[in-house]
Amino acid sequence: MKKLKSLVFILLIGLGICNAQTNKRHFIDLPSTDPKMTFENVLQLFLSSDYFVVSADKGSGLIQCKIVKDDRKVFSSLKVDILEYNLLIRENQDKGTRIYIQANLKQKIRSVSVNNDGVYNDDVGVTKKPKHYEDLIAFLKSNLN
Repeated sequence: MKKLKSLVFILLIGLGICNAQTNKRHFIDLPSTDPKMTFENVLQLFLSSDYFVVSADKGSGLIQCKIVKDDRKVFSSLKVDILEYNLLIRENQDKGTRIYIQANLKQKIRSVSVNNDGVYNDDVGVTKKPKHYEDLIAFLKSNLN
């Protein structure tokens, strides 16, 4: 059952990556020739940063992580963005290693109503906006090249 879940998950990730690449490709090419070493380096980098590692599977080359983007401004503090990333590390046809990136945006929205003190979770879904990828790509490039 666990293998079936993993297989379905990897298939969905692959489909999501293909869908995300239709408008703009979000990936990083590294000169490293060993995807397994790149996997270890990326995982270690995330573990020593503000990114929270949700899961990692070395066999499939998949790392899931997330980060909370809270700018702490007075009026925008009612909404907090949570970016969840899927990173798929693959060999790039004798050119090194390629890291494919997919971002999913979730938002926590706090209610300001006197009668309703709730927090609402809104899963916006896979985002293709460059602003949701730029920080992660810059972080990886500056630490892996």
